[in-house]
Amino acid sequence: SQSTTCWACRGLMYMALSAMGQAFGALFVKFAAASGMQCFQILFFRGALMWTSNILVLHSKGSPPSKWWGRGCEHIFWLILRGLFGFLSLACKYWSVIHLYLADAISIRFTVHIFSGIFACMLLGESWLLAEATSAVVGFGGILMIVQPAWLKFLGFPAKVGPEYPIMDVTIAILCPVFNALGYVAIRKLKAIRADTDPFVIINYLGLFLTLASLPLARIVEGPLELPDGFEAWGWLLTLSVTTYISQIFVTWGLQLERAGPATTVTLIGVPATMLLQVIFLRKKEPLSVMSLFGALVICLSIGNVALTKAAFGDPPEVAGESSRLKSKHSDNYDFEAASKADYTRMKNS
Repeated sequence: SQSTTCWACRGLMYMALSAMGQAFGALFVKFAAASGMQCFQILFFRGALMWTSNILVLHSKGSPPSKWWGRGCEHIFWLILRGLFGFLSLACKYWSVIHLYLADAISIRFTVHIFSGIFACMLLGESWLLAEATSAVVGFGGILMIVQPAWLKFLGFPAKVGPEYPIMDVTIAILCPVFNALGYVAIRKLKAIRADTDPFVIINYLGLFLTLASLPLARIVEGPLELPDGFEAWGWLLTLSVTTYISQIFVTWGLQLERAGPATTVTLIGVPATMLLQVIFLRKKEPLSVMSLFGALVICLSIGNVALTKAAFGDPPEVAGESSRLKSKHSDNYDFEAASKADYTRMKNS
């Protein structure tokens, strides 16, 4: 039925919304850097604002501070890993967005869907269906059509002229999707440990790492940490913080409802969105080429294949079985998304 299909694709919709938030976030990082801010300076103030906002949200929900940090050693261990990998991924992403061409940085960043499917299969035992693996490869091919990164020339393909990037910047850009995928796997593991894990508790650890880890790195890499200079810098920083905070909520919800492979493949929609934002706001001299438009179409087809496969065939048996064991949505813990998944499973089996 239509309602069953809606529940089946809800996690994918959350991931798509998260990708759109990341596209705007990349643009705002460029603007913040143009206003004079540096990578770890942006990370620190963004983390401090996000951490403060998240604590206010937890407090407003009536959650006691004793539950803000997880329950049980294994749960807390994976929360720490999620915060660590999330921080490392964002640090690599911001560095590459600032120091590389935006198109090249984003093309490397969105290989995360390939790493996520592989890591989830290896570390969590999740299925990575042939249709999903094919969509991942096809979707990345669409990315290459859009951004036409300079490194393609080393493989014998014609590519647009680009700068010769320092090896350190390229290495950092490649590490971004690796850490990002490990962070996604950590969220899936947290769901397996406690199905009612509050997304805001997960985000709490990310805010903690962004704030505390960025401070010494800013001092080491960039010199003494300074306040943003002027209203423009503060404006872009606040806009970035709000956008990426909402994006983190959506990605956490999405990965609690959906396996890592198909979930991260859907985030490919952020690539054509980023290119469109470049044309509108960065006033690039070259308009979108026919190859770029064709690449965007290929990406949309790959996303549609994942969503249609999900709606038509549902989850693999082990995922459906896991869903039926979720706690009731009447639990006193935060359980809304987990209960929604359980409701969908009951409708599908009825």
